[in-house]
Amino acid sequence: MRYIDAVTHFFPQRFFEKMLASPGFSGDVGKRMRHVRSVWDIDVRMKVVERFADYRQILSLGLPGLDMLAGPAESPEFARIANDGLAELTARHKDRFAGWLAALPINAPDAAAREAERAVRAGACGLQLHTNVNGVSIADPRFMQVFEVARQLDKPILLHPARRPDMPDMPGETMSRYEIWAIFGWPYETTVVMTHMVFSGFLDKLPGIKLLVHHMGAMVPFFESRIRHGWAELGTRTTSGDPNVVPVKLTRPVLDYFRLFYGDTALAGSRAGIACGLEFFGADKVLFASDCPFDAEGGALYIAETIEAIRSLDLAPAVSDKICFGNAERLFRLT
Repeated sequence: MRYIDAVTHFFPQRFFEKMLASPGFSGDVGKRMRHVRSVWDIDVRMKVVERFADYRQILSLGLPGLDMLAGPAESPEFARIANDGLAELTARHKDRFAGWLAALPINAPDAAAREAERAVRAGACGLQLHTNVNGVSIADPRFMQVFEVARQLDKPILLHPARRPDMPDMPGETMSRYEIWAIFGWPYETTVVMTHMVFSGFLDKLPGIKLLVHHMGAMVPFFESRIRHGWAELGTRTTSGDPNVVPVKLTRPVLDYFRLFYGDTALAGSRAGIACGLEFFGADKVLFASDCPFDAEGGALYIAETIEAIRSLDLAPAVSDKICFGNAERLFRLT
């Protein structure tokens, strides 16, 4: 079987060196990235990739987002350095890297829109955005122009979680405990942003926008019936008349909106999770992804376990082909 891994992360050398000097890289996420050598050392990364036959990756930056590394005046330079580095790596290792997703200085929306256009001209097959920008939902209207550019360019957006330890889980806390912010917080925040996009009219304003939601659409597939029945009674639990709290009536059933998204198989090798997401999104909207290199073996473990999970589902060959490489080729327009 051939595989195109739609979500894998890497820091090009020049960008990584610049990132090390940034105060925004000194926190919890930065601590982890320093110790995962295959996210910044290309020789180590190639050893991981070469363990798998007929396997190629699409590269994107890891966390933290550019808005955490630099202010609006400096983040466009970070983006240019990162994207030029990803373009160079992909060109140099075409046999192992099928493409790359552009990083954007989203805390400077005008510059982000320009960088999206520049990066696509330089060969980017898609864009990566994070669920929050300094605590503001990426679905906020101030970022709409970047999504509009993506739609005009006909390039998909990878929606990646970005919740941080300083976002507590309970009102009486000041920090998230036990790394809940990552394990449960990331799928929760991703689901929140998807819901913002549904109820705010965001998706109606951007017909045809292609959004790949990391970790198989987060909580949505598992809570399909809760979404259907719970939001059928929207407003019955709320006393506020604020339209941002209880929106106007949607133009289609709620679940139909959530099925507009794409999902990926980056679930740490969970067979049950992949089966659930595949049933919800359908075979045409699920892409193979491992989230390499964030496991105990520098990426190889998640790749192997995800391959095995898909094999164990005993899917029809045509369905396996779509998930493992065909959908990525179509969505990212790979040649």
